[in-house]
Amino acid sequence: MAKLEREIDRLFELPLDDFTSARNELARRLKREGDNDAAEQVQALVKPSLPAWTINQLARQEKERVKALLEAGARLRKAQERALAGGHSDALRAAQTEQRQAVRDLTHRAEGILKEAERPASRAILERISATLAAAAVTEPARGALKAGRLTSELKVSGFDALAGIELRAPSSATSRDELAERRQKKAERERRRRQLEQNARKLDDRATAAEREAERAEEAAADARELAEEHRRAADAAAAELAEFEA
Repeated sequence: MAKLEREIDRLFELPLDDFTSARNELARRLKREGDNDAAEQVQALVKPSLPAWTINQLARQEKERVKALLEAGARLRKAQERALAGGHSDALRAAQTEQRQAVRDLTHRAEGILKEAERPASRAILERISATLAAAAVTEPARGALKAGRLTSELKVSGFDALAGIELRAPSSATSRDELAERRQKKAERERRRRQLEQNARKLDDRATAAEREAERAEEAAADARELAEEHRRAADAAAAELAEFEA
């Protein structure tokens, strides 16, 4: 079984265009060897999308950064749970900031992987990679697939999936009316608190996203300006050289 897992890992490590043929060949070999269950398991593997493939390469080439993202995601889930229970929102904002920075670091590296593979590193592709990294860091079983480098598709999450797993205990039949009313009141207060946190976090996330996109546009404009300045400088240098040659 360990050997099969290693061979599956190698499939997800291959260049994207080689995945399907290598998967089919491995499935055929396993079938010839009489391991029909393993052959079916391999044949069922889905070719990753380009963003998922890129993230799988990150899991292999940037293990420490992926580990940092997973740890940040775990802290974010805990901060969400504490905030829902009435804790301070400062910890939630700090956890969100930490996770976003980890996502940005990996997305920047993903751009390099795409270029090395001669794949398009457009803004749209990078945004899909960023969204999938953020979602995989806080959801199961995507966290395991991210760590193993075996993602096959993109993920998108609102950022509050961690809250969905929190359950409020229902009162027992022996609970008095006063206790039941108190629990219902606390449940309603928690729900109001959850909605407030969600609304605030969405606003902050929208602002952060808008600021990041504005910064990207500014960086692109600055790069264009530098290129234009360099072009003018080359033209000026050429004119100066022509003048010097004329006066010689």
